[in-house]
Amino acid sequence: MNFIISQVMGGIALILVFISYFLNNKIHFLIFYIIGNIFYALSYIFINALVAGINSCFSIIRCIIIYIYDMQEKKIPWFYLPIFSFLYIAVGIVFFENYYDIIVMITPILFTLAMMMENMELLRYFMIIPNLMLVFYGILNGVYTSAVLDFIEVIVISISIVSFYVGIMRKKHFDKEYEKSYKIIKNVLFKERIN
Repeated sequence: MNFIISQVMGGIALILVFISYFLNNKIHFLIFYIIGNIFYALSYIFINALVAGINSCFSIIRCIIIYIYDMQEKKIPWFYLPIFSFLYIAVGIVFFENYYDIIVMITPILFTLAMMMENMELLRYFMIIPNLMLVFYGILNGVYTSAVLDFIEVIVISISIVSFYVGIMRKKHFDKEYEKSYKIIKNVLFKERIN
């Protein structure tokens, strides 16, 4: 029964995280990411992966703190990185079951680094590395559904990166066309004034 509940929680988390990567507003991104992390934490706890589950709970707190700073339009102080790093490592040491747990001690630190970035493009790139590590973690622990979910998240991040660049290319194309039209109109108007 716990396995099925875990899969449902992971599925809900995936949907929320999927949506978050297509949001260009960091505050909206964080709201969906916070709620997604709640379901992720529950999915790990239900399968008794305590290091991953508890660290996901700390990640929820981290996301809420970052959300508060973003709402106030303040820069996130870097002292949060060592504080959360200590918490993630301490949880790993206390609840350590196997060497695979080292992965879920490192990944939330990488996620913390990513979340502190203000550049959404860079944030998306930096989210790929820890997600790939979580795919590896899921496979090593036989938690294949979590591995699939994390792999799908890597795909979603990749798609959001591509769609971001497509949007930039369209804007550049539009700007070039606008500039050409502006020059033509300017030349026509300027010539009319001379004549």
